[in-house]
Amino acid sequence: MVSTYEPLYLKYRPQSLGDLVGQQSVVRTLTNAIEHDRVAHAYLFTGPRGCGKTSSARIMAKSLNCHNGPTPVPCLECTSCLEVKQVNSPSVIEIDAASHNSVDDARLLIERAPITVGGNYKIYIIDECHMLTKEAFNALLKTIEEPPPNVIFILATTEEHKVPPTIISRCQRLMFKLINHDELSVHLRNVATKEDINIDDAAIDLVARRSGGGLRDALGLLDQASLLATKEKQVQLDDLLLMLGSVKEDVLLDFSKAIKDGAAEPVLQAAISLLAEGREPALIALELSKHFLNLAKAQLNIPVLGSPSYLQALSEQSKLFDRTELAQMIEQLSALEQSCRRSTQSALTLEIGLLSLCHRLEITELKQLKDKVLDLESRLASGAPPQAMHSQRPAARPPAAPPPLQAPISHTAAAAPPAPIAAAQPVAAAPMEAGDHSTHQDSSAVATVAPSQDIVPDSIVTYEESEEEYAEPPAVAAEFTEIDEVWSAILDQLQERHKPTYSLLQSMCAPLTLTRDELVIGVKEMLLKTLETKIDHIRAAAQATGRDLQVKIKPMTIAPETKPKPRAPSAGTSPGKPETQANSAERQHASAPSHAPAGPASSQAAPSAPPKPREHAPLSSAPPKAPPPEPGEKNTLVKEAYRLFEGPGSREFADNS
Repeated sequence: MVSTYEPLYLKYRPQSLGDLVGQQSVVRTLTNAIEHDRVAHAYLFTGPRGCGKTSSARIMAKSLNCHNGPTPVPCLECTSCLEVKQVNSPSVIEIDAASHNSVDDARLLIERAPITVGGNYKIYIIDECHMLTKEAFNALLKTIEEPPPNVIFILATTEEHKVPPTIISRCQRLMFKLINHDELSVHLRNVATKEDINIDDAAIDLVARRSGGGLRDALGLLDQASLLATKEKQVQLDDLLLMLGSVKEDVLLDFSKAIKDGAAEPVLQAAISLLAEGREPALIALELSKHFLNLAKAQLNIPVLGSPSYLQALSEQSKLFDRTELAQMIEQLSALEQSCRRSTQSALTLEIGLLSLCHRLEITELKQLKDKVLDLESRLASGAPPQAMHSQRPAARPPAAPPPLQAPISHTAAAAPPAPIAAAQPVAAAPMEAGDHSTHQDSSAVATVAPSQDIVPDSIVTYEESEEEYAEPPAVAAEFTEIDEVWSAILDQLQERHKPTYSLLQSMCAPLTLTRDELVIGVKEMLLKTLETKIDHIRAAAQATGRDLQVKIKPMTIAPETKPKPRAPSAGTSPGKPETQANSAERQHASAPSHAPAGPASSQAAPSAPPKPREHAPLSSAPPKAPPPEPGEKNTLVKEAYRLFEGPGSREFADNS
């Protein structure tokens, strides 16, 4: 048995100009042309799919060839009207350009155009005319411009930009538009009443929204929804949402609230529930992107389609979002929808994308971070230490492990007047008097060592500090903060500008000294040439922080245990000959009472007396002789250096020690 069921979009196809829905301008234009006998020789109907372009072309053919015509209201009963309706009229040739797009098809059309068979006009309806080839368009050009008498061409297309301008200029163009939501809802309700479809108004409203303004799509969805209806049971909104695979409005609102709060658990739980109900991951992402777009529109007071309760909740929730953040989230959800369509694991892709949305970096945090960076740059440019940033960001290279290590001293710190400082004793060394400051002199001298020498910065020497030092920090602490902040700012710039240089400086380098216009960076000798190739990136990063610094590179290598560790030359040694380890140890014993110079500064303080400020010993004074340090002290120095400069290529020092 052959089925006689006729779909709704065919059964309720417009048969006259008065039946067209939402195309008032087209109806008025064609009606006036027929009534005033000003029918053009060629028309171009353009607009979205399902808006009535082909139907209007058939209505035009009925009106022109009707036995009562030409008339804007065909009788729909004569032979000509019935033949046009059944698409078998000899005077109305309907061509599908998608399958007849060659130049031979165009040549055949031109040859048959002068032959008139019945009717007042011979009408060619070329559907999807943009599919014609360039050669076919050129072949038709002359015929469309000057057709034979009583021959009319009606071209219909959804992609007007693909039609050559030479064809458009020879046709009267009529633009079809999407149907208004209210008009479409009224038309659907009329059709549902005629067909006795028991459907709720909310469901009708959803069908109109989902069709996007196309009448054919709306009638198709209504036809599909009618299968869920019975005389006893009405089609509800939830039934239609399940059929269409859409997401409920309250679920969308819960999604956006949880994403705003950064709560990943309820977001993922809701996504898993929707996936378990059979929702497509790409459709979930699409619904979310539309919902967040509605939030942005609500902020701008742009009308949004939805139920009254949804619109009210949407207006309240839109105030919680930043407009820039909403734009980025909409873009991210749109990309997520495309990724879900292409992915072989679309559910996994959806969950990853939603998790990324929950843990996004909010725009407010970015603004605060930007303000902090600007404040840091201004402080660095003015030379003031950015003390307000201490609690928000740690120093760039903190000591590896207790006991604390002595940080390198810049030239600025060496030039500053000494402040009261508690007595410190090197581990495994003779007692040192509070007035001795030779160790600080050696630290300053490290920065001037030639690149060919192997140096060991004094910052790796371990000290035992008393509680009094923490109670009254030394005056050079501010300088330590400044070099750390500058070093941290350079690393931040390199992390954005040049990742390889950032990785090298973070793991294998350390700042040695900092002056007003110069920064000295220490690096292992094996990586010296590698870092020299990246010096331009470091200088650019330093300039980006607001300081015009000359960057210099010094090698920092650890000598083998069996060899004495060279020192930078001082005033008491010959140029070009580094001090031996014994001389370095002699400096540590320079403050002993038997060798201390006479004067108030050299007198030993009583145990109960407060610590006295250190005084720099004259550079020209020769330090007294002292026995070399024990091997245990060397091992301690090597181990501390290995802890500080640990990285690839440093394992040999740990094994040797």
